[in-house]
Amino acid sequence: MSEGHGIVRLAHRRDLDRVAALWTAITHHHAHLDPLFTQRPGADELLRDLILQLHSDPDVAIFVFDVDGDLPGMCIVRIDHAPPILEETERAEITDIGVRPGSRRQGVARRLVDAALRWVRDTGVDRVEIQVAVGNSEGQAFWRAMGFGDLLSVLHRRLGDDAE
Repeated sequence: MSEGHGIVRLAHRRDLDRVAALWTAITHHHAHLDPLFTQRPGADELLRDLILQLHSDPDVAIFVFDVDGDLPGMCIVRIDHAPPILEETERAEITDIGVRPGSRRQGVARRLVDAALRWVRDTGVDRVEIQVAVGNSEGQAFWRAMGFGDLLSVLHRRLGDDAE
């Protein structure tokens, strides 16, 4: 498949099971980077329900890359509304993007992100955030190549038996 073959479009309801399968694949990929991303048993049904809710939310867009009915890639973007204490009260976040391994490095993710950015721009929002796992060097490189830069560092600590 070449970058020119296929189209980016909004997901239809009939696509949501395949979107869920791509999301599960993303989760499994990230679980290798950090156990924090390990999907719990039985999460598949919850994931389908979540995607259905997202699909019906007017502040969310789910894009798919469609190659003659096959969907090797997806991207989910949402608009977040903040309390009116700052000048900027809306921002967008690309929450998830995934491309099947056999379709990577062919421009699919770039085209999905371009569509998500156009959708955000059309809503009147002018800032988009993404979160990338520190250990995901491929993802870090991709997002930087797309023009994204550092904003915050998210620090975490696991509490266990050693906690005071």
